[in-house]
Amino acid sequence: MKFGNLLIAGITTGSIYAMFAVCVSVWYRVSNILNLAVGDFAMVGALGVDNLYRVKGLPLPVAVVTTLVVVAVFAYVYDQVVLRIAQDGRRPIEGIVVTFFFTFALSFFIDGAAKVLFGTDVHAAPTLWSGPALTLGSLNFERAGLLVLACAIIIGGAFWLYIRFTLGGKALEASGENSTGARIVGIDTRQYRRLIFVGTAVIAAVFGIVESPITGFTYLSGATISLTGFLAAAYGGFRKPGRALVAGLFIGVLEAMLGGYVSTQYGDTVLYAILAAAILAWPRALGFESAVSG
Repeated sequence: MKFGNLLIAGITTGSIYAMFAVCVSVWYRVSNILNLAVGDFAMVGALGVDNLYRVKGLPLPVAVVTTLVVVAVFAYVYDQVVLRIAQDGRRPIEGIVVTFFFTFALSFFIDGAAKVLFGTDVHAAPTLWSGPALTLGSLNFERAGLLVLACAIIIGGAFWLYIRFTLGGKALEASGENSTGARIVGIDTRQYRRLIFVGTAVIAAVFGIVESPITGFTYLSGATISLTGFLAAAYGGFRKPGRALVAGLFIGVLEAMLGGYVSTQYGDTVLYAILAAAILAWPRALGFESAVSG
């Protein structure tokens, strides 16, 4: 059943886009900075585990844990050295161009470092759930794809529960709505910014590890993932993780359908043409006016 298998593939890919869009949206709510490096952390997760396991010979669990710790430490140091000075110094830097630049430059830095460390070949982390694809009638379920879906459900659900039902989630929302007011009432917005930045970097790395056996990664793969996650987040005005999640799933399914029924060669071109046309036709309904105006 071609449609069913394309739908499964689209939901799997869309889950990746959706979670990256959620990461972008949640962190933007706290810091008002667009994280354009989220896909690069996924790339580092995949290539890092592959290098430690295949080249260095470390056991797979050790390689995974080591890579995630390195990503977390790097994200923490970047927040302390760059973002803290930029946003919490005596002269805080504001404006969409500047806040864009901080993670845009970070993306280029990670790409360059990955090229030096891992080369330009396609790599993939070893599958965490090996074995043949599972079948249900004419439908095929890749084990790596099921892991992606499971991670998306678990992490997405945890995000929702944290924001909806915990005091920390309410403080996070307050930090995004009015950072000055949040600080006046005693909320440490800097701590939440750091927590979400490090957390989303680790989450992205996890998705890179579980998804890379399906597609493979190069040192440039992160930019493509970041772009699609960024677009999905924009459909929620960068401040609505729920809408960003739905948009990411929709983009993944649409991409799969276009590749299956239109053209694998020109599918991406048609996809972005459709997305652009939708933005031009319904900017307010899709959240783009709020994304620009804040």
